[in-house]
This record gives sequence, C-alpha cells and structure tokens, in this order.
Amino acid sequence: MFNTATLKWTELAKTVMNSVAWSGDSRHIYFDTYPSREAAVFRVRISDQKLERVTSLKDFRRAESTGWLWPWMGLAPDDSPLLVRDIGSQEIYALDWEAP
Repeated sequence: MFNTATLKWTELAKTVMNSVAWSGDSRHIYFDTYPSREAAVFRVRISDQKLERVTSLKDFRRAESTGWLWPWMGLAPDDSPLLVRDIGSQEIYALDWEAP
C-alpha cells in the first residue's frame, strides 16, 4: 500500500490477493486468495497489518468469470463478503431438425 503523505510503501500481506476491497470505515482491506489451494476471504487491518481469515472458501462452488477477469468478490454495506456462487448445471443437447 502506498501512503501518499509519507511517500512510502507498506507490505500488507505475503499471499495471493484477488478482488481487493476497502471496508466501509477504511480500517481494513478485504481480499480473497483465489486461485490458491486453500482459498479464503481475509482482511488486513491497516494500522498494524494484522491478517485475519474471515471465512474459508474450501467447499464454495465459485462461479468462474469469462474472459481475462478473476471471479469477483465485493463487500456488503456491513462489510460482509459478497461472492458469486455457481448453482447451475451444464448440459449438452443434440437436436435434429428437418425443414418443411
């Protein structure tokens, strides 16, 4: 994180960080660790860089995005994580059509 007042960088965490989001009070930064093996949502406190696991995404069936973007994560007004869950199925059908 870059502090524009002191012009200095601070390392917040040594991990994969995806979908970075500021908390409503600007005291924490939330992120997820997708696509790591032990994906989870974390938050880091800005004042002392304390890292906390908010929730595991171990068995969470996450909707994959299309294109070059990673799956999205955001925050609700109360700072609870919002993620897109895949609850659909994909099926292949074959149709034979004869024009009249």
